[in-house]
Amino acid sequence: MILTSPAIALSLEQAHARQLAQQAIHYRDLAPGNHGDVLYTAGASAAITEAAFGRKLNHMVGLGMGAVVTDEDLDGLVRAYAARGMPTEIDLCPHADPSALTSLGRTGFSVNAFSNTYVRALTDDDLVTYLPDHIDVLTEREDTEPRFVAASVAGFGGQAQPKPAALLETLARIAMARADTTLFVAMVDGVAAGSAGMSILPSTLGPIAHLYIASTLPAYRGRGIQLALLRARLQAAKRAGCVLASVTARPGNGSTRNVERAGLSLAYTTATFATLKHENDCALHAM
Repeated sequence: MILTSPAIALSLEQAHARQLAQQAIHYRDLAPGNHGDVLYTAGASAAITEAAFGRKLNHMVGLGMGAVVTDEDLDGLVRAYAARGMPTEIDLCPHADPSALTSLGRTGFSVNAFSNTYVRALTDDDLVTYLPDHIDVLTEREDTEPRFVAASVAGFGGQAQPKPAALLETLARIAMARADTTLFVAMVDGVAAGSAGMSILPSTLGPIAHLYIASTLPAYRGRGIQLALLRARLQAAKRAGCVLASVTARPGNGSTRNVERAGLSLAYTTATFATLKHENDCALHAM
């Protein structure tokens, strides 16, 4: 299996588009009055929630994957985000239809960031995993749910540039609410040291395990927590019948070392196209 092929990219982008859509849908379902909309166009899913959540819950994935993109598609998307006072951000796969890049250039988008997509073809080797003696990984809902939100918020909140606490808690609660997501909590001496999630998503090649929302509490960093969580999720993915496992990370992110040590390799790099203007060229509020 050639992991850098267009067929792999199509399956990964299909899975990631569904992942993003499920995030918005489950946010909407968390509480009355939540804004969680999904627009489907030109092979893509666009999540539109609250401006305060930034691009994490407000962007598009999958544009032009197996579909032609028109200027009208992008104009409608920009108007939808502008109605919520937000810019439009689109993560574009390099295997997208050429019309996507052409329309993005014509409609005023420019690149402001990049993201790497890593993938592993799962094998029977993933069924056997060895965790350090000092780390236990919990996966049963009755064990993970009481610990997951607090562990996730504490882990991400301890980063050098943490995201808002309201967003961190919302993301953890969304993961906990999703039936397609398994929660993982790493324990050290009976204390939650890190947490992560794994969603199982359909694609043209078969089910894909998307590894996400992984963090380690500051006091436990450098002790193998994230590598243990990665290996536990790969094992769970293979047992669940997944053909591939994937994870996304910004270039230079420290977690990429653990991702590569766990046997995932770079499939492609997406470019984030953004515009800060709506259809009448009025400036939107920056994220």
